[in-house]
Order: sequence, then C-alpha cells, then structure tokens
Amino acid sequence: MTPPNVAIYNWIRQGFDFQGRSTRSDYWWTRLLVFSVNLVLLTLFMTSVGPDGTEALLDWLAAGSADLEQLDMGPLPSLAKFSLTFAVIFGLLTLIPDLSIAWRRFHDLNKPGWLHLIFFFASAFAPLVALAEYIWFVFPGTSGPNRFGPDPLADKRDDA
Repeated sequence: MTPPNVAIYNWIRQGFDFQGRSTRSDYWWTRLLVFSVNLVLLTLFMTSVGPDGTEALLDWLAAGSADLEQLDMGPLPSLAKFSLTFAVIFGLLTLIPDLSIAWRRFHDLNKPGWLHLIFFFASAFAPLVALAEYIWFVFPGTSGPNRFGPDPLADKRDDA
C-alpha cells in the first residue's frame, strides 16, 4: 500500500498525466484528502451562517431553484465568504488532477480512461452513478503489465 504522503505527492506530481496506471491506495488517499478539505470548508460555512442561514440554504436547494435572488440568507459573514472562495479555488485546482488519477485508475483496471468522463457527466444527473464508479475502483488492478503500462505494484509484489 502506498503511504498517504507518497500518494498525495504522486497525485500532485502526475496531476496532468493521463498515461500509465495508478494504484487503489493512490486513488483513495487523494479522495480522502479532497473529501476532508471539502468537509472542513462546508463545516466552516455552515457554522458561520448559523442555523437560520443553513435552513434558508437547504430550503433553496430543496426548491431546485437556480435563481440566487430567491436565496435569502442576508449578508454573508467573512468566514462564510472565505470558505466559499477557498472551496471554489480548491475545486478548480484539483479538477484536472482528479480527472487524471481516475483516468489512470481505469487504466490500472485495463479499461480505457475515457470511461471516467461518462461517469463524471452521468453522475451530474444520477448521483448513484458515482457510487458505481467508486465500487469499481475498489477492485484491484490487473497483475503484471497491461496495455496501459507496467504494474505499479510489481516492485512491491516481488519483494513479498
């Protein structure tokens, strides 16, 4: 298993590399990092707007409206503005590396990376599609080399 610091380093270093393969631990450690950062930012936002602001936001989301004029939360506190700004910046900075590692994870399963694009866009309309992709990524990659490159765990398997 790849240690978390190595997995995150590889994710950053190979952020724009859509060739080769990525291991399960490389993928899941980065998912944990992104989830944790987003959870902290969401918690900061929700606590800064308070229960009334949170209720107004949830009502607006439940209504399915895209009109921001209907969202009556009043002026946002500074912490809420910071967390929203940082969430947008973090999302933009991690978009391509996230696409890249999922692409390489499909390669490790000996599947074409463009399958991730199908899951990516389909999950916008049916969120359970993302769960199906996550379940697929739990399975181990192909042992030995495949058409996308050498086995990233070959050295570790040889040492065992």
